[in-house]
Amino acid sequence: MFYVGVLRKRESCHKGSNYLQKTVTLHNISYKYFMKRTLLFIFLSLFLLDGCSSHRVNEILKDVESYIMERPDSALAVLDTMDRTLLKNEHLRAHHALLHAMALDKNYIDVTDDSLSNVALKYYQNHGDKRNLVRSLYYKGLAYYYNEQYDKSISELSKAEPIAVVCDSLYLGFIQMLKANIYDLNYNDLDELECIKSALRIYAAINAVDYIDVAKLRLAQSYMSNGNYEEAESILEDLLLNKANNETIILKANRDYAFLKGTCPNPDYKTTIVYYEKAIEVGHGKYMSYQDYWVWAYALVKTSNNDAAQKILDKLVLIDTSGTAYYWQYAIAKAQGRDVESLDYFEKFSDINNEEVVQILKQSISIAQRDYYQSQYEISENIIRIRSLILWIVIISTLFILSLMCISIIRYRCKKEEEKVYYIRYAGEVSRQLDEFKNGTYSSLQKKYISMYKTKYETLQILFEKYLQTEDRVDAERLIYKRVVSLIDELRKDIENSTRFDRNLDEELNGMMTKLRTELPTLNKRYYTLFGYLALGFNSTIISHFMGCSENAVRIIKNRLKGIVKNSDAEHKLDFLEVIG
Repeated sequence: MFYVGVLRKRESCHKGSNYLQKTVTLHNISYKYFMKRTLLFIFLSLFLLDGCSSHRVNEILKDVESYIMERPDSALAVLDTMDRTLLKNEHLRAHHALLHAMALDKNYIDVTDDSLSNVALKYYQNHGDKRNLVRSLYYKGLAYYYNEQYDKSISELSKAEPIAVVCDSLYLGFIQMLKANIYDLNYNDLDELECIKSALRIYAAINAVDYIDVAKLRLAQSYMSNGNYEEAESILEDLLLNKANNETIILKANRDYAFLKGTCPNPDYKTTIVYYEKAIEVGHGKYMSYQDYWVWAYALVKTSNNDAAQKILDKLVLIDTSGTAYYWQYAIAKAQGRDVESLDYFEKFSDINNEEVVQILKQSISIAQRDYYQSQYEISENIIRIRSLILWIVIISTLFILSLMCISIIRYRCKKEEEKVYYIRYAGEVSRQLDEFKNGTYSSLQKKYISMYKTKYETLQILFEKYLQTEDRVDAERLIYKRVVSLIDELRKDIENSTRFDRNLDEELNGMMTKLRTELPTLNKRYYTLFGYLALGFNSTIISHFMGCSENAVRIIKNRLKGIVKNSDAEHKLDFLEVIG
Protein backbone atom coordinates (compact mmCIF):
# COMPACT_ATOMS: atom_id res chain seq x y z
CA MET A 1 0.00 0.00 0.00
CA PHE A 2 2.82 2.23 0.83
CA TYR A 3 4.37 1.46 -2.47
CA VAL A 4 1.11 2.09 -4.20
CA GLY A 5 0.72 5.36 -2.31
CA VAL A 6 4.19 6.43 -3.17
CA LEU A 7 3.59 5.48 -6.78
CA ARG A 8 0.42 7.49 -6.82
CA LYS A 9 2.26 10.42 -5.33
CA ARG A 10 4.96 10.10 -7.95
CA GLU A 11 2.30 9.91 -10.66
CA SER A 12 0.58 12.88 -9.11
CA CYS A 13 3.84 14.76 -8.99
CA HIS A 14 4.58 13.80 -12.55
CA LYS A 15 1.21 15.03 -13.64
CA GLY A 16 1.73 18.22 -11.69
CA SER A 17 5.12 18.65 -13.28
CA ASN A 18 3.64 18.25 -16.77
CA TYR A 19 0.92 20.71 -15.95
CA LEU A 20 3.42 23.20 -14.64
CA GLN A 21 5.63 22.74 -17.73
CA LYS A 22 2.65 23.28 -20.02
CA THR A 23 1.62 26.33 -18.01
CA VAL A 24 5.12 27.81 -18.20
CA THR A 25 5.32 27.09 -21.93
CA LEU A 26 1.98 28.76 -22.54
CA HIS A 27 3.06 31.67 -20.39
CA ASN A 28 6.26 32.04 -22.41
CA ILE A 29 4.32 31.96 -25.66
CA SER A 30 1.86 34.53 -24.33
CA TYR A 31 4.68 36.71 -23.09
CA LYS A 32 6.49 36.63 -26.44
CA TYR A 33 3.26 37.37 -28.27
CA PHE A 34 2.51 40.19 -25.84
CA MET A 35 6.01 41.65 -26.28
CA LYS A 36 5.73 41.50 -30.07
CA ARG A 37 2.37 43.23 -29.93
CA THR A 38 3.73 45.82 -27.52
CA LEU A 39 6.82 46.55 -29.63
CA LEU A 40 4.69 46.78 -32.78
CA PHE A 41 2.32 49.15 -31.00
CA ILE A 42 5.22 51.31 -29.79
CA PHE A 43 6.79 51.36 -33.26
CA LEU A 44 3.49 52.30 -34.91
CA SER A 45 2.85 54.95 -32.28
CA LEU A 46 6.27 56.48 -32.81
CA PHE A 47 5.81 56.29 -36.59
CA LEU A 48 2.41 57.97 -36.38
CA LEU A 49 3.73 60.54 -33.94
CA ASP A 50 6.65 61.22 -36.27
CA GLY A 51 4.30 61.45 -39.24
CA CYS A 52 1.95 63.74 -37.32
CA SER A 53 4.92 65.82 -36.21
CA SER A 54 6.23 66.20 -39.79
CA HIS A 55 2.74 67.02 -41.02
CA ARG A 56 2.33 69.63 -38.28
CA VAL A 57 5.71 71.23 -39.11
CA ASN A 58 4.82 71.26 -42.81
CA GLU A 59 1.54 73.05 -42.02
CA ILE A 60 3.39 75.61 -39.89
CA LEU A 61 5.83 76.33 -42.71
CA LYS A 62 2.96 76.69 -45.21
CA ASP A 63 1.25 79.09 -42.81
CA VAL A 64 4.45 81.15 -42.45
CA GLU A 65 4.78 81.28 -46.24
CA SER A 66 1.24 82.67 -46.52
CA TYR A 67 2.05 85.83 -44.52
CA ILE A 68 5.83 86.20 -44.88
CA MET A 69 5.54 89.04 -47.43
CA GLU A 70 3.09 91.09 -45.35
CA ARG A 71 4.44 90.30 -41.84
CA PRO A 72 8.09 89.30 -42.27
CA ASP A 73 8.93 90.12 -38.62
CA SER A 74 6.34 87.59 -37.36
CA ALA A 75 7.55 85.03 -39.89
CA LEU A 76 11.17 85.46 -38.78
CA ALA A 77 10.19 85.08 -35.12
CA VAL A 78 8.41 81.77 -35.82
CA LEU A 79 11.27 80.41 -37.95
CA ASP A 80 13.94 81.42 -35.41
CA THR A 81 12.15 79.74 -32.51
CA MET A 82 11.27 76.54 -34.39
CA ASP A 83 12.92 73.37 -33.05
CA ARG A 84 15.33 72.23 -35.80
CA THR A 85 15.04 68.60 -34.68
CA LEU A 86 11.48 68.62 -35.99
CA LEU A 87 12.80 69.13 -39.53
CA LYS A 88 13.12 65.40 -40.09
CA ASN A 89 13.34 65.21 -43.86
CA GLU A 90 15.08 67.03 -46.69
CA HIS A 91 11.88 68.68 -47.92
CA LEU A 92 11.18 70.32 -44.55
CA ARG A 93 14.79 71.46 -44.15
CA ALA A 94 14.82 72.98 -47.64
CA HIS A 95 11.47 74.74 -47.12
CA HIS A 96 12.56 76.10 -43.74
CA ALA A 97 15.92 77.32 -45.14
CA LEU A 98 14.23 79.09 -48.06
CA LEU A 99 11.63 80.79 -45.83
CA HIS A 100 14.38 81.79 -43.39
CA ALA A 101 16.37 83.43 -46.20
CA MET A 102 13.20 85.23 -47.37
CA ALA A 103 12.36 86.44 -43.85
CA LEU A 104 15.86 87.81 -43.27
CA ASP A 105 15.73 89.68 -46.57
CA LYS A 106 12.26 91.12 -45.90
CA ASN A 107 13.46 92.30 -42.48
CA TYR A 108 16.35 94.19 -44.16
CA ILE A 109 19.00 91.90 -42.69
CA ASP A 110 21.87 91.58 -45.16
CA VAL A 111 23.10 87.98 -45.08
CA THR A 112 26.49 87.27 -46.66
CA ASP A 113 26.32 83.58 -45.76
CA ASP A 114 24.83 81.47 -48.56
CA SER A 115 24.29 78.35 -46.41
CA LEU A 116 20.50 78.80 -46.28
CA SER A 117 20.15 79.21 -50.03
CA ASN A 118 22.49 76.25 -50.60
CA VAL A 119 20.30 73.95 -48.48
CA ALA A 120 17.22 75.06 -50.43
CA LEU A 121 18.96 74.95 -53.80
CA LYS A 122 20.32 71.45 -53.28
CA TYR A 123 16.78 70.15 -52.83
CA TYR A 124 14.82 72.27 -55.30
CA GLN A 125 17.21 71.60 -58.18
CA ASN A 126 15.85 68.05 -58.24
CA HIS A 127 12.52 68.26 -56.39
CA GLY A 128 9.64 70.61 -55.74
CA ASP A 129 8.19 73.36 -57.89
CA LYS A 130 10.12 75.77 -60.08
CA ARG A 131 9.05 78.82 -58.04
CA ASN A 132 11.08 77.63 -55.08
CA LEU A 133 14.04 76.94 -57.37
CA VAL A 134 13.84 80.53 -58.66
CA ARG A 135 13.77 81.89 -55.12
CA SER A 136 16.67 79.69 -54.01
CA LEU A 137 18.79 80.95 -56.92
CA TYR A 138 17.75 84.55 -56.19
CA TYR A 139 18.81 84.38 -52.52
CA LYS A 140 22.09 82.71 -53.44
CA GLY A 141 22.67 85.58 -55.87
CA LEU A 142 21.73 88.03 -53.12
CA ALA A 143 24.31 86.50 -50.76
CA TYR A 144 26.97 86.90 -53.45
CA TYR A 145 25.81 90.51 -53.92
CA TYR A 146 26.30 91.31 -50.22
CA ASN A 147 29.74 89.66 -50.45
CA GLU A 148 30.55 91.99 -53.40
CA GLN A 149 31.03 88.95 -55.67
CA TYR A 150 29.03 90.57 -58.44
CA ASP A 151 30.07 88.19 -61.23
CA LYS A 152 28.82 85.18 -59.26
CA SER A 153 25.67 87.05 -58.31
CA ILE A 154 24.88 87.83 -61.95
CA SER A 155 25.55 84.18 -62.81
CA GLU A 156 22.94 82.92 -60.30
CA LEU A 157 20.42 85.57 -61.35
CA SER A 158 20.93 84.62 -65.00
CA LYS A 159 20.05 81.02 -64.14
CA ALA A 160 16.92 82.09 -62.26
CA GLU A 161 15.65 84.60 -64.83
CA PRO A 162 14.43 82.26 -67.63
CA ILE A 163 12.65 80.04 -65.10
CA ALA A 164 11.03 83.04 -63.37
CA VAL A 165 9.67 84.26 -66.72
CA VAL A 166 7.24 81.34 -66.80
CA CYS A 167 6.43 80.81 -63.13
CA ASP A 168 7.17 83.73 -60.79
CA SER A 169 6.68 87.29 -62.07
CA LEU A 170 7.23 88.89 -58.65
CA TYR A 171 10.68 87.37 -58.26
CA LEU A 172 11.43 88.14 -61.89
CA GLY A 173 10.98 91.77 -60.88
CA PHE A 174 13.23 91.26 -57.85
CA ILE A 175 15.89 89.74 -60.13
CA GLN A 176 15.78 92.77 -62.45
CA MET A 177 16.08 95.19 -59.51
CA LEU A 178 19.06 93.33 -58.04
CA LYS A 179 20.75 93.28 -61.44
CA ALA A 180 20.14 97.05 -61.65
CA ASN A 181 21.92 97.52 -58.31
CA ILE A 182 24.90 95.51 -59.55
CA TYR A 183 25.08 97.49 -62.79
CA ASP A 184 24.88 100.73 -60.79
CA LEU A 185 27.86 99.70 -58.65
CA ASN A 186 29.79 98.87 -61.82
CA TYR A 187 28.94 102.18 -63.57
CA ASN A 188 26.87 100.43 -66.22
CA ASP A 189 24.16 103.10 -66.48
CA LEU A 190 22.37 101.87 -69.62
CA ASP A 191 21.85 98.31 -68.37
CA GLU A 192 20.84 99.67 -64.97
CA LEU A 193 18.05 101.76 -66.55
CA GLU A 194 16.85 98.87 -68.72
CA CYS A 195 16.62 96.52 -65.73
CA ILE A 196 14.63 99.03 -63.65
CA LYS A 197 12.24 99.71 -66.53
CA SER A 198 11.82 95.97 -67.04
CA ALA A 199 11.03 95.48 -63.34
CA LEU A 200 8.52 98.34 -63.48
CA ARG A 201 6.72 96.70 -66.42
CA ILE A 202 6.63 93.36 -64.59
CA TYR A 203 5.24 94.87 -61.37
CA ALA A 204 2.62 96.82 -63.34
CA ALA A 205 1.52 93.63 -65.13
CA ILE A 206 0.82 91.86 -61.82
CA ASN A 207 -0.43 95.03 -60.08
CA ALA A 208 2.19 94.84 -57.32
CA VAL A 209 1.47 98.39 -56.09
CA ASP A 210 4.13 98.64 -53.38
CA TYR A 211 6.84 97.31 -55.65
CA ILE A 212 5.73 99.63 -58.45
CA ASP A 213 6.45 102.58 -56.17
CA VAL A 214 9.83 101.10 -55.18
CA ALA A 215 10.77 100.70 -58.86
CA LYS A 216 9.56 104.24 -59.68
CA LEU A 217 11.69 105.72 -56.89
CA ARG A 218 14.68 103.68 -58.03
CA LEU A 219 14.11 104.83 -61.64
CA ALA A 220 14.03 108.48 -60.51
CA GLN A 221 17.33 107.97 -58.67
CA SER A 222 18.88 106.40 -61.77
CA TYR A 223 17.68 109.30 -63.94
CA MET A 224 19.19 111.77 -61.47
CA SER A 225 22.56 110.04 -61.45
CA ASN A 226 22.53 110.17 -65.27
CA GLY A 227 21.66 113.90 -65.31
CA ASN A 228 18.13 113.37 -66.67
CA TYR A 229 16.55 115.70 -64.10
CA GLU A 230 13.26 116.30 -65.94
CA GLU A 231 12.35 112.60 -66.00
CA ALA A 232 13.43 112.20 -62.37
CA GLU A 233 11.39 115.22 -61.25
CA SER A 234 8.29 113.97 -63.07
CA ILE A 235 8.46 110.58 -61.32
CA LEU A 236 9.11 112.06 -57.86
CA GLU A 237 6.26 114.56 -58.20
CA ASP A 238 3.95 111.70 -59.21
CA LEU A 239 4.96 109.71 -56.09
CA LEU A 240 4.46 112.70 -53.81
CA LEU A 241 1.14 113.84 -55.33
CA ASN A 242 -0.43 110.38 -55.44
CA LYS A 243 0.81 109.50 -51.94
CA ALA A 244 2.55 106.16 -52.25
CA ASN A 245 1.16 103.43 -49.98
CA ASN A 246 4.49 102.86 -48.27
CA GLU A 247 5.56 105.57 -45.80
CA THR A 248 9.22 104.73 -46.47
CA ILE A 249 8.73 105.53 -50.16
CA ILE A 250 7.21 108.92 -49.28
CA LEU A 251 10.11 109.76 -46.97
CA LYS A 252 12.68 108.79 -49.60
CA ALA A 253 10.75 110.64 -52.32
CA ASN A 254 10.79 113.81 -50.15
CA ARG A 255 14.52 113.42 -49.60
CA ASP A 256 15.27 112.76 -53.29
CA TYR A 257 13.05 115.63 -54.44
CA ALA A 258 14.89 118.00 -52.08
CA PHE A 259 18.24 116.73 -53.38
CA LEU A 260 17.15 117.12 -57.01
CA LYS A 261 15.95 120.70 -56.47
CA GLY A 262 19.28 121.60 -54.88
CA THR A 263 21.55 120.01 -57.50
CA CYS A 264 19.72 120.33 -60.84
CA PRO A 265 20.90 122.90 -63.47
CA ASN A 266 18.13 125.32 -62.41
CA PRO A 267 18.09 124.85 -58.63
CA ASP A 268 15.25 125.94 -56.34
CA TYR A 269 16.94 126.21 -52.95
CA LYS A 270 13.79 127.23 -51.09
CA THR A 271 12.03 124.07 -52.23
CA THR A 272 15.10 122.07 -51.23
CA ILE A 273 14.93 123.49 -47.70
CA VAL A 274 11.16 122.87 -47.43
CA TYR A 275 11.41 119.21 -48.41
CA TYR A 276 14.46 118.49 -46.25
CA GLU A 277 12.67 120.04 -43.29
CA LYS A 278 9.65 117.88 -44.09
CA ALA A 279 11.90 114.80 -44.20
CA ILE A 280 13.33 115.72 -40.79
CA GLU A 281 9.91 116.51 -39.32
CA VAL A 282 8.17 113.35 -40.50
CA GLY A 283 11.02 110.83 -40.63
CA HIS A 284 13.38 112.34 -38.03
CA GLY A 285 16.23 112.30 -40.54
CA LYS A 286 15.81 108.63 -41.37
CA TYR A 287 17.27 107.64 -44.79
CA MET A 288 19.17 110.94 -45.09
CA SER A 289 22.82 110.62 -46.10
CA TYR A 290 25.79 112.93 -45.47
CA GLN A 291 25.37 114.26 -48.99
CA ASP A 292 21.76 115.23 -48.23
CA TYR A 293 22.93 117.28 -45.26
CA TRP A 294 25.60 118.95 -47.41
CA VAL A 295 23.02 119.90 -50.04
CA TRP A 296 20.67 121.16 -47.31
CA ALA A 297 23.45 123.29 -45.77
CA TYR A 298 24.40 124.63 -49.20
CA ALA A 299 20.77 125.56 -49.92
CA LEU A 300 20.59 127.40 -46.56
CA VAL A 301 23.76 129.35 -47.42
CA LYS A 302 22.39 130.24 -50.86
CA THR A 303 19.22 131.59 -49.20
CA SER A 304 21.28 133.54 -46.63
CA ASN A 305 20.33 131.25 -43.70
CA ASN A 306 23.96 131.09 -42.60
CA ASP A 307 23.29 130.38 -38.91
CA ALA A 308 21.09 127.37 -39.69
CA ALA A 309 23.66 126.18 -42.22
CA GLN A 310 26.49 126.49 -39.70
CA LYS A 311 24.70 124.26 -37.20
CA ILE A 312 24.61 121.49 -39.79
CA LEU A 313 28.18 122.12 -40.94
CA ASP A 314 29.63 121.98 -37.43
CA LYS A 315 28.46 118.37 -37.15
CA LEU A 316 29.20 117.34 -40.72
CA VAL A 317 32.87 118.35 -40.81
CA LEU A 318 33.53 116.06 -37.84
CA ILE A 319 31.98 112.93 -39.30
CA ASP A 320 32.36 113.16 -43.09
CA THR A 321 35.88 113.32 -44.56
CA SER A 322 35.11 111.97 -48.03
CA GLY A 323 35.93 113.67 -51.31
CA THR A 324 32.30 114.75 -51.56
CA ALA A 325 32.65 116.61 -48.25
CA TYR A 326 35.56 118.67 -49.63
CA TYR A 327 33.54 119.49 -52.73
CA TRP A 328 30.61 120.85 -50.71
CA GLN A 329 32.93 122.73 -48.35
CA TYR A 330 34.49 124.31 -51.45
CA ALA A 331 31.03 125.20 -52.86
CA ILE A 332 29.83 126.66 -49.53
CA ALA A 333 33.05 128.67 -48.98
CA LYS A 334 32.79 130.04 -52.51
CA ALA A 335 29.13 130.99 -51.98
CA GLN A 336 30.10 132.83 -48.79
CA GLY A 337 32.95 134.67 -50.52
CA ARG A 338 35.76 132.86 -48.70
CA ASP A 339 37.91 132.42 -51.80
CA VAL A 340 41.17 131.34 -50.14
CA GLU A 341 39.42 128.59 -48.15
CA SER A 342 37.39 127.54 -51.18
CA LEU A 343 40.59 127.11 -53.21
CA ASP A 344 42.13 124.99 -50.46
CA TYR A 345 39.03 122.76 -50.33
CA PHE A 346 38.99 122.47 -54.11
CA GLU A 347 42.62 121.26 -54.18
CA LYS A 348 41.84 118.64 -51.53
CA PHE A 349 38.78 117.58 -53.46
CA SER A 350 40.82 117.30 -56.67
CA ASP A 351 43.46 115.13 -55.00
CA ILE A 352 40.87 112.72 -53.59
CA ASN A 353 38.81 112.83 -56.78
CA ASN A 354 41.84 111.79 -58.83
CA GLU A 355 42.23 108.75 -56.61
CA GLU A 356 38.53 107.95 -57.03
CA VAL A 357 38.84 108.26 -60.82
CA VAL A 358 41.69 105.74 -60.74
CA GLN A 359 39.52 103.42 -58.69
CA ILE A 360 36.67 103.83 -61.16
CA LEU A 361 39.00 103.00 -64.04
CA LYS A 362 40.23 99.95 -62.17
CA GLN A 363 36.62 98.99 -61.55
CA SER A 364 35.88 99.41 -65.28
CA ILE A 365 38.74 97.04 -66.10
CA SER A 366 37.35 94.65 -63.53
CA ILE A 367 33.94 94.85 -65.21
CA ALA A 368 35.46 94.06 -68.58
CA GLN A 369 37.32 91.10 -67.13
CA ARG A 370 34.17 89.94 -65.37
CA ASP A 371 32.14 90.07 -68.58
CA TYR A 372 34.90 88.24 -70.45
CA TYR A 373 35.39 85.48 -67.92
CA GLN A 374 31.75 85.10 -66.84
CA SER A 375 30.99 82.73 -69.68
CA GLN A 376 34.07 80.68 -68.78
CA TYR A 377 32.88 80.48 -65.20
CA GLU A 378 29.45 79.24 -66.27
CA ILE A 379 30.95 76.74 -68.71
CA SER A 380 33.16 75.33 -65.97
CA GLU A 381 30.17 74.86 -63.71
CA ASN A 382 28.22 73.10 -66.44
CA ILE A 383 31.14 70.81 -67.25
CA ILE A 384 31.28 69.68 -63.62
CA ARG A 385 27.55 68.91 -63.64
CA ILE A 386 27.50 66.90 -66.87
CA ARG A 387 30.80 65.08 -66.58
CA SER A 388 29.05 61.78 -65.88
CA LEU A 389 27.02 62.15 -69.11
CA ILE A 390 29.88 62.89 -71.49
CA LEU A 391 30.52 59.24 -72.39
CA TRP A 392 26.88 58.65 -73.33
CA ILE A 393 26.75 61.87 -75.30
CA VAL A 394 29.85 60.81 -77.28
CA ILE A 395 28.44 57.34 -77.96
CA ILE A 396 25.02 58.65 -78.99
CA SER A 397 26.59 61.38 -81.13
CA THR A 398 28.86 58.85 -82.86
CA LEU A 399 25.95 56.52 -83.60
CA PHE A 400 23.89 59.45 -84.84
CA ILE A 401 26.68 60.66 -87.14
CA LEU A 402 27.23 57.14 -88.50
CA SER A 403 23.51 56.82 -89.14
CA LEU A 404 23.47 60.16 -90.96
CA MET A 405 26.47 59.10 -93.05
CA CYS A 406 24.79 55.83 -94.01
CA ILE A 407 21.55 57.63 -94.89
CA SER A 408 23.48 60.24 -96.89
CA ILE A 409 25.38 57.58 -98.83
CA ILE A 410 22.17 55.67 -99.60
CA ARG A 411 20.40 58.85 -100.66
CA TYR A 412 23.35 59.90 -102.80
CA ARG A 413 23.40 56.56 -104.62
CA CYS A 414 19.64 56.63 -105.13
CA LYS A 415 19.85 60.17 -106.45
CA LYS A 416 22.61 59.21 -108.86
CA GLU A 417 20.58 56.28 -110.12
CA GLU A 418 17.55 58.53 -110.61
CA GLU A 419 19.70 61.10 -112.42
CA LYS A 420 21.16 58.41 -114.65
CA VAL A 421 17.70 57.15 -115.59
CA TYR A 422 16.54 60.75 -116.12
CA TYR A 423 19.43 61.72 -118.41
CA ILE A 424 19.20 58.51 -120.40
CA ARG A 425 15.48 59.17 -120.88
CA TYR A 426 16.40 62.68 -122.00
CA ALA A 427 18.90 61.32 -124.51
CA GLY A 428 16.28 58.87 -125.73
CA GLU A 429 13.76 61.69 -126.15
CA VAL A 430 16.31 63.70 -128.15
CA SER A 431 16.94 60.65 -130.34
CA ARG A 432 13.24 60.29 -130.98
CA GLN A 433 12.88 63.99 -131.85
CA LEU A 434 15.81 63.75 -134.29
CA ASP A 435 14.19 60.78 -136.04
CA GLU A 436 10.91 62.65 -136.37
CA PHE A 437 12.83 65.71 -137.61
CA LYS A 438 14.44 63.60 -140.31
CA ASN A 439 11.05 62.16 -141.27
CA GLY A 440 9.63 65.69 -141.59
CA THR A 441 6.83 65.48 -138.98
CA TYR A 442 7.73 68.71 -137.14
CA SER A 443 6.53 72.26 -137.77
CA SER A 444 8.87 74.74 -139.42
CA LEU A 445 9.55 76.47 -136.09
CA GLN A 446 10.44 73.21 -134.38
CA LYS A 447 12.61 72.25 -137.35
CA LYS A 448 14.55 75.50 -137.01
CA TYR A 449 14.98 74.84 -133.29
CA ILE A 450 16.29 71.32 -133.82
CA SER A 451 18.47 72.45 -136.76
CA MET A 452 20.30 74.88 -134.45
CA TYR A 453 21.33 72.04 -132.18
CA LYS A 454 21.37 69.18 -134.70
CA THR A 455 25.06 68.38 -134.14
CA LYS A 456 24.61 68.01 -130.38
CA TYR A 457 21.37 66.06 -130.89
CA GLU A 458 23.18 63.62 -133.20
CA THR A 459 25.98 63.22 -130.65
CA LEU A 460 23.40 62.48 -127.94
CA GLN A 461 21.74 59.93 -130.23
CA ILE A 462 25.04 58.15 -130.86
CA LEU A 463 25.85 58.14 -127.12
CA PHE A 464 22.38 56.82 -126.29
CA GLU A 465 22.77 53.95 -128.76
CA LYS A 466 26.21 53.14 -127.34
CA TYR A 467 24.78 53.18 -123.82
CA LEU A 468 22.12 50.65 -124.82
CA GLN A 469 24.83 48.42 -126.24
CA THR A 470 27.07 48.61 -123.09
CA GLU A 471 24.55 48.41 -120.21
CA ASP A 472 26.37 45.46 -118.63
CA ARG A 473 29.80 47.08 -118.80
CA VAL A 474 30.12 49.36 -115.78
CA ASP A 475 33.13 51.46 -116.91
CA ALA A 476 31.76 52.15 -120.37
CA GLU A 477 28.34 52.96 -118.94
CA ARG A 478 29.89 55.43 -116.47
CA LEU A 479 31.92 57.22 -119.15
CA ILE A 480 28.97 57.48 -121.54
CA TYR A 481 26.74 58.69 -118.70
CA LYS A 482 29.20 61.45 -117.81
CA ARG A 483 29.42 62.58 -121.43
CA VAL A 484 25.61 62.60 -121.72
CA VAL A 485 25.29 64.73 -118.57
CA SER A 486 27.94 67.16 -119.80
CA LEU A 487 26.41 67.47 -123.26
CA ILE A 488 22.87 68.01 -121.96
CA ASP A 489 24.06 70.70 -119.57
CA GLU A 490 25.87 72.47 -122.43
CA LEU A 491 22.79 72.21 -124.59
CA ARG A 492 20.49 73.57 -121.89
CA LYS A 493 22.76 76.54 -121.09
CA ASP A 494 23.18 77.27 -124.80
CA ILE A 495 19.41 77.33 -125.30
CA GLU A 496 18.81 79.54 -122.26
CA ASN A 497 21.43 82.09 -123.33
CA SER A 498 20.99 81.89 -127.12
CA THR A 499 19.76 84.96 -129.00
CA ARG A 500 19.24 82.71 -132.05
CA PHE A 501 16.52 80.94 -130.11
CA ASP A 502 14.67 84.23 -129.54
CA ARG A 503 15.33 85.39 -133.12
CA ASN A 504 13.82 82.25 -134.66
CA LEU A 505 10.76 82.58 -132.45
CA ASP A 506 10.35 86.22 -133.45
CA GLU A 507 10.61 85.35 -137.17
CA GLU A 508 7.95 82.67 -137.00
CA LEU A 509 5.62 84.37 -134.47
CA ASN A 510 5.69 88.00 -135.54
CA GLY A 511 8.19 89.25 -132.92
CA MET A 512 6.39 87.50 -130.03
CA MET A 513 9.51 86.87 -127.94
CA THR A 514 10.73 90.48 -128.20
CA LYS A 515 7.26 91.74 -127.31
CA LEU A 516 7.17 89.53 -124.21
CA ARG A 517 10.58 90.71 -123.01
CA THR A 518 9.69 94.37 -123.71
CA GLU A 519 6.20 94.42 -122.16
CA LEU A 520 7.06 92.21 -119.18
CA PRO A 521 10.72 93.03 -118.51
CA THR A 522 10.77 91.88 -114.86
CA LEU A 523 9.95 88.23 -115.49
CA ASN A 524 12.28 85.53 -114.27
CA LYS A 525 14.55 83.99 -116.95
CA ARG A 526 12.81 80.62 -116.56
CA TYR A 527 9.50 82.18 -117.61
CA TYR A 528 10.99 83.41 -120.92
CA THR A 529 12.53 79.99 -121.59
CA LEU A 530 9.24 78.22 -120.82
CA PHE A 531 7.33 80.62 -123.08
CA GLY A 532 9.71 79.76 -125.91
CA TYR A 533 9.21 76.02 -125.46
CA LEU A 534 5.43 76.48 -125.33
CA ALA A 535 5.61 78.53 -128.56
CA LEU A 536 7.46 75.62 -130.17
CA GLY A 537 4.51 73.40 -129.30
CA PHE A 538 6.33 71.02 -126.95
CA ASN A 539 4.37 69.26 -124.20
CA SER A 540 5.18 69.21 -120.43
CA THR A 541 7.08 65.93 -120.70
CA ILE A 542 9.51 67.23 -123.33
CA ILE A 543 9.81 70.65 -121.65
CA SER A 544 10.66 69.04 -118.31
CA HIS A 545 13.69 67.38 -119.99
CA PHE A 546 14.77 70.63 -121.58
CA MET A 547 14.41 72.65 -118.36
CA GLY A 548 15.84 69.99 -116.05
CA CYS A 549 12.85 69.74 -113.70
CA SER A 550 9.78 67.60 -113.11
CA GLU A 551 6.61 67.72 -115.18
CA ASN A 552 4.72 68.99 -112.12
CA ALA A 553 7.22 71.85 -111.75
CA VAL A 554 6.67 72.75 -115.41
CA ARG A 555 2.91 72.90 -114.84
CA ILE A 556 3.36 75.11 -111.77
CA ILE A 557 5.67 77.53 -113.63
CA LYS A 558 3.24 77.59 -116.54
CA ASN A 559 0.27 78.45 -114.25
CA ARG A 560 2.26 81.20 -112.55
CA LEU A 561 3.29 82.67 -115.90
CA LYS A 562 -0.34 82.57 -117.01
CA GLY A 563 -1.44 84.38 -113.84
CA ILE A 564 1.24 87.06 -114.20
CA VAL A 565 0.24 87.73 -117.83
CA LYS A 566 -3.47 87.85 -116.94
CA ASN A 567 -2.90 90.42 -114.20
CA SER A 568 -0.55 92.55 -116.32
CA ASP A 569 -1.29 95.57 -118.50
CA ALA A 570 0.67 94.14 -121.45
CA GLU A 571 -0.49 95.36 -124.86
CA HIS A 572 -0.31 91.84 -126.40
CA LYS A 573 -1.72 90.05 -123.34
CA LEU A 574 -4.19 87.96 -125.39
CA ASP A 575 -1.48 86.85 -127.86
CA PHE A 576 0.73 85.78 -124.95
CA LEU A 577 -2.10 83.83 -123.32
CA GLU A 578 -2.87 82.07 -126.61
CA VAL A 579 0.75 80.84 -126.81
CA ILE A 580 0.76 79.74 -123.15
CA GLY A 581 -2.53 77.85 -123.65
